[in-house]
Amino acid sequence: MHQNGKRARLHDIGTKMKVQHRLTLVSSLIFSLVFTVSSALIYLNFTKSAENIFFEELARKASLTALFYLEEDEVTSREYKRIEEKFLNATANQEIRLYDKTGNIHFGEADPDTNITSKILKTIRDRESYSFKVDSLYYYAIYYRDNQGSFSVIIKANNPTLNAQENEFLKILLTALVIGIMVIVALSYTLSKIAYSPIRHIIEQVKSLDVTRQRQQLTYPETRDELEDLFKEFNAMLDKSYQNIQIQKNFISHASHELKSPLAAIVGDLEVLLNKERSVHEYQAVSRDVLHDAERLEKILENLLILADLEKHTPEIMTEQRLDELLWEVLDQLSSEYPDTKTNLLWKLPEGRTDVLTYVCNPTQIYIALYNLVENAAKFSEGKPIAISLEQVEERLLIKIQDQGIGIREEDLKHIFEPFYRGSNVSRRKGNGLGMTISGKILENHHIRMQISSAAGKGTTISILF
Repeated sequence: MHQNGKRARLHDIGTKMKVQHRLTLVSSLIFSLVFTVSSALIYLNFTKSAENIFFEELARKASLTALFYLEEDEVTSREYKRIEEKFLNATANQEIRLYDKTGNIHFGEADPDTNITSKILKTIRDRESYSFKVDSLYYYAIYYRDNQGSFSVIIKANNPTLNAQENEFLKILLTALVIGIMVIVALSYTLSKIAYSPIRHIIEQVKSLDVTRQRQQLTYPETRDELEDLFKEFNAMLDKSYQNIQIQKNFISHASHELKSPLAAIVGDLEVLLNKERSVHEYQAVSRDVLHDAERLEKILENLLILADLEKHTPEIMTEQRLDELLWEVLDQLSSEYPDTKTNLLWKLPEGRTDVLTYVCNPTQIYIALYNLVENAAKFSEGKPIAISLEQVEERLLIKIQDQGIGIREEDLKHIFEPFYRGSNVSRRKGNGLGMTISGKILENHHIRMQISSAAGKGTTISILF
């Protein structure tokens, strides 16, 4: 239980730690680890090199010892005198032992050395030379063959100077390590503070943001790195949020107006009807008006339900559908509702290429989208013919809907997909401003590209690439 609580507290500390402090901690730990490992490697390399140099010196002295004890009968007295002088100068304060094959001391110190075991003597005989260290004592041995016999020549020495140098070097490294870690921590903190400064500045700006009232943007320094890309994306998101909020506000305003108009008309007609007794003809006229307004209200609510459903999810029922068949159904419906509108269907597909007409989609939704677009063309064409063409573009089907009607003004083009938005030049024509919104959302959910080009008084062309 105690361990779990301790672990939980450590987890809380880790999660609550600021990014700047976490960056400082991580970078400091990494540099400290690298510095520590580097210092350890330097120290080990130094001690190893120093000991190797000392062992080389002991090897020279071991050879000199063998000459002194075993070669007296084989050299001249002058040569031996020179060997003796070198030996006495070189081996002062050092213990020397010469072991025969049986492991007995033949020359040198008479007292046995507990560190020299029979196993070590065998190793010396097998390897011809052998060096090892016990605590602060250094041993070097050679196996020397002479006419008097074969001997293991072992020299033992202590090197307080080397030990002092190693200790002093270790102190220097530890001091440098501590100072280095302190410098690394300070530099890491300073650098992380500098690196985090733009983010801290942005956080202060974000705290004061209120995109519900006005369009706002973050100000940031030009860094030409990932941070600048992040801030640009955040500003783009702010723009989109502001636009969405404005669309929502406009939606509520327009929806209230669109719903209120038929309701007000219904209430007004009924109030007039109830003022006094009316003739059958008057009752029928008012009933027709009320029915018309009720149907208009029903259409608005139906479109709102469709739009709400489209906002929730992508199409669920997806099947292979011939788009030309859907288009014929649209044109049949259009001819019954707009009998005076002439529609020209232009088939521009290569001969035999009917495969591009098949598309996996939700047929009901695609029908609604196409009908809304074609109906708009009929509604605003002012009696002029509509041209609908089917073309092939890079193995895909392109449907173009062209009219020669009143067109869309440039300032209205960017708003045509907003719910209830109606262009300034169509305010007197029937409609509720939801058709383009629904069509746009359906095509977007099906990943179908739509492009609109228009000019006021010159007509509109809608290109749909499946």
